[in-house]
Amino acid sequence: MKKMSIMLAVLLIFSAVLTPLASAASGVRAGNASIPSEADGWVWVGTAEELAYINRNQAAYLDRNIRLTGDIDMTGYDWVPFADEATVFSGIFDGRGYRIKGLTIDGGTLEYVGFFGRVSGAIRNLNVTVHVNGGSYAGGLVGHLIGGSIINSHSQGSVTAGDTGYVSAAGGLAGAANGDSSILRSSSSAAVKSGDASNQYAGGLVGSQGRGSIRDSYATGTVTNTGGGHYYYGGGFAGHLIYGTIANSYSSTAVMQSGSVIYYTAGGFIGTMAVATINASYYDIAASSLTTGVGSGDIIGSPHLTGLTTSDMKAASNYHGWDFTDLWALDAGINSGYPYLRPAILTTDLPRAVKDVPYSSAMDAFDGSRGGLTWIASGLPDGLSMTAYGMIEGSPKESGTFTVAVSVTDAGQSKVSTVLTLHVDESAPDIDGFVVSPGSANGSTSVTAVPSDPGHTFAYLLGPDAGVRPLRGGALPGEAVLYSLGTDIMDPIRGQFLQVFEVDEQKHIEAWSSVQVEAAHIQDQVRVTGVTLDQTELPLTAGGALQKLTAVLTPVNATNPAVVWASSDPAVAAVNQSGEVTPIAEGTAFITVTTVDGGYTAAATVTVQSAPVAAGTVIGSVYGTGNTPLAGAMVSAGGVTGVTYGNGDFTLTNVTAGIHSLTVTAAGYGSHTTTVNVLAGETADVGRIDLSAANPPVQENPEPAESPSYGWVPAPVPAPTPDPRMTVRINGQHVQVTIKNEQEQDGRTVLRLIPGSELVRSWAGGGDEILIDIDNKEPVVKVDLPAEALQDLLAARPNAVIRIGVNGASSSVPLLVLSDLRNRANVTIVIATMAETASRELEEELSRQGYDMLAEPASFDVYGDGGERIEAEGTYMERTFSMNAAAAPDRSTVIRVDDAGKLHYVPSVFERGTATLYSAHNGIYTAVRSNRTFEDIRGHWGQNDIERMANKLIVNGSADGMFDPNRTVTRAEFAAMLVRALELAEKPQRASYADVAPNEAWYAGAVGAASAAGLIEGYADGSFRPDAEITREQAAVMLGRAVRYAGGLPPQDASGLERFSDHARVSGWAKGPAADLLAAGLIEGVGNDAFAPQGFTTRAQSAVLLCRMLHYLNFIN
Repeated sequence: MKKMSIMLAVLLIFSAVLTPLASAASGVRAGNASIPSEADGWVWVGTAEELAYINRNQAAYLDRNIRLTGDIDMTGYDWVPFADEATVFSGIFDGRGYRIKGLTIDGGTLEYVGFFGRVSGAIRNLNVTVHVNGGSYAGGLVGHLIGGSIINSHSQGSVTAGDTGYVSAAGGLAGAANGDSSILRSSSSAAVKSGDASNQYAGGLVGSQGRGSIRDSYATGTVTNTGGGHYYYGGGFAGHLIYGTIANSYSSTAVMQSGSVIYYTAGGFIGTMAVATINASYYDIAASSLTTGVGSGDIIGSPHLTGLTTSDMKAASNYHGWDFTDLWALDAGINSGYPYLRPAILTTDLPRAVKDVPYSSAMDAFDGSRGGLTWIASGLPDGLSMTAYGMIEGSPKESGTFTVAVSVTDAGQSKVSTVLTLHVDESAPDIDGFVVSPGSANGSTSVTAVPSDPGHTFAYLLGPDAGVRPLRGGALPGEAVLYSLGTDIMDPIRGQFLQVFEVDEQKHIEAWSSVQVEAAHIQDQVRVTGVTLDQTELPLTAGGALQKLTAVLTPVNATNPAVVWASSDPAVAAVNQSGEVTPIAEGTAFITVTTVDGGYTAAATVTVQSAPVAAGTVIGSVYGTGNTPLAGAMVSAGGVTGVTYGNGDFTLTNVTAGIHSLTVTAAGYGSHTTTVNVLAGETADVGRIDLSAANPPVQENPEPAESPSYGWVPAPVPAPTPDPRMTVRINGQHVQVTIKNEQEQDGRTVLRLIPGSELVRSWAGGGDEILIDIDNKEPVVKVDLPAEALQDLLAARPNAVIRIGVNGASSSVPLLVLSDLRNRANVTIVIATMAETASRELEEELSRQGYDMLAEPASFDVYGDGGERIEAEGTYMERTFSMNAAAAPDRSTVIRVDDAGKLHYVPSVFERGTATLYSAHNGIYTAVRSNRTFEDIRGHWGQNDIERMANKLIVNGSADGMFDPNRTVTRAEFAAMLVRALELAEKPQRASYADVAPNEAWYAGAVGAASAAGLIEGYADGSFRPDAEITREQAAVMLGRAVRYAGGLPPQDASGLERFSDHARVSGWAKGPAADLLAAGLIEGVGNDAFAPQGFTTRAQSAVLLCRMLHYLNFIN
């Protein structure tokens, strides 16, 4: 095998470095990670859970500035190199001198492996203890540094590159660095080993260094190779150096050979180099076991590289040109006596303090000795002190600006100092002489006080929060209202908080007081300023029902609402002191109302008409033989007589109300008598009356004809049988309606009612609810309604609802759901009970699934011509049915059985043996009871709501009987719960998101239904991200939309969120829904005063939210 040239190796390495490969799958430990907080442009990370969260959500943090707030132990956590393969970290990662330990990184098939994969940003002040395995380019801190920088950082542990086949580059700190990268004041003590590849490069600090620089750095670990038929280049500091510069650096690395290779070259400092520069750098001849600093390469000129003995390496005088005053230090007990980097104080600003308020602030520093630091400080105000560990703590006893001298000493007694400024503010004192009392105007309050300076003025805030005491000298809140002492503050509400600010000429706060408004603070004498009546014209009928007038006072919250009523003519219309007007006799009267407070008056004109005669109308039609309409037939009922028209129809008007005999006579026909019930003001339709021909006289002993006569004799035409009719109650009135008796295919008998068009149109004259009560025991009842008449009724009463009741069940159908009436002939409403056999089979199946059936299954349907079902999408229709057994609301629910036999929860409540359900669907309904629970929720704070939602088929457990209440919920899972809770039909084809496959994903139907109902939205890139964990603010938005879809949610001021300390973190798109739900009591905060908008929602929290929503909508009781 032929040895490669240096230039060929360079091209191979850096072409591979710049070519991204596919990313490996992550293997993060399961659990609920914390979301790191963000402030001042930094992401603050202080725990293993927060660091693991960033690792799991790398895409969101690749360009962020991240800062550690303490040491972190990652033992037990899997780690995927941060920014691997096709991505790059371009932000700043500032370790602030802290250490991350316990890291084990298995790179698998990844190309770039380390704590970071690829970095173009900055890493500084970071120590890592790590064990890295795998990758073509492997480093303890970063696999590939491309144009970025590493400053004041250190790695320890081990780095073993992967068996990648062609190129392997391994370094204690970085696998490869190029692109004008920079490594400054950094080091590694890691054990480095190249991988099983044809060409191997290994270095104590960097595996392969290209264009860029390394300065003031060192390596003290070990370097070795993987044996086999390979080419190997190893160096104590770097395995490969081309086009780069190394200055003021050293290596005490042990360079070792592990197994034989085809070509082995090693140097105490560099394995191989070309077109590169080394200045003022050193290596330990004894530690490396090599006398040559550079193993091989096309070296132009002599590198300024010196090999020293171990003892000479530990003498500062041998490091020519090095700064041992401010940068480097030597101590026999530190770094095995080799040079190490002096400490550096990283803290440049101290957080502001407040007088008499507890204060705590930790100092940050780079510890080059890695042996610990000791801190001292002077100049702190009384009440504050600094611990030896660099923590300033206590409560300052004085305000002002303080110059604080801070010094830190490392384990080798190297010391560094700095001067910092500490500002101690002072809380605004209470306002002197602050008193709140009732204002002069009704419903107002006012404030009096003693200004501390004649030039001071005042302002106030009135709201739900007590506020936080501001700082003296702070700016007045922009929403504060300027105020003059003693004037009225209008419309305070008992329970609100009144904050008052005393400010100077520049509107800087000098004093502050806050008080919760009580009833005693509000002027409660609200005077009447006027009165009106709800009606000014009132037409009545003598002897008719009384009518009530309502007086409306201005203002409506007047303290004394008493009024006096009077009539100008009590003989025409009398009025009592409740405003109820009784019509007495024909005429006109004026009803006047007078307020006791102020004597304001208003009047209404009452016109009383004489009572009309209680009469109605009778209509019908008369037919003779041959199915021929009879004209001129005499019809009489109740003393009223009329004749039929040419088409056989007749109309009798002004028929006295009551039950009458109706008689029809016509020449050549026998008379016909029937009974008709005439209702006052209504029309009774007796339908078609068929008369029979009168019998001809019979001749006795007729003479026989002389001869038979032949001719055509017409066959008699049988008279058609009129459709039967029955009496039903419509809005309390008895009405005759045509009926037909039929039979279903399964043998159930059917009663079909067919109200006429005129009858349906007449309903427009009543209220919005048309009540049809049918006294019948048939198992199937169908009501056919003419579509043309329904269209007229809908135009007259767009909010009308037809409610049909029969056999202890009822179905209410809003006319608005009857779409496309213009293209229909009839609309049929059906209420039916199940056939006995089918009912028994359903009960047995429910029993097998753990349910007790509490009612006979009822079928509710609405369909148009030809049996086409009409679904009321977006509208909940109310239905009721009777129960056979008592229902426990927390363990019972109404279910719908769809055509596939699947069970669905239906919004429902139970009261006095009746189930009331709200559904947009046709189908079979019944009530069931179950007793579902889960082993892992016993004693859990959400147990009751979880069990209630499980008994209502909204949430499920796993096959092992567990619920996993603390597991976070995905966006798809929460959408599916909402769809089940609202009983929405699944619509997989409406799931029009790039990452939701309509025919594959289990949640596609629910996501499509939620999208169609407006409950969810996707992201700008067209995705829904179904598997992403849902945040609390996302859940709030979806829940708010669900409540509005099903009922209503009054909008609230988003300022209600300000009670939470983290309200500023609530996204703008979530503030409105979150405030609405908060005001409605559907959501709460987390802990004492936080909302945690980016926190994840658990299964238990989801169940509780759904339970609250259903209670709010009255969908459960």
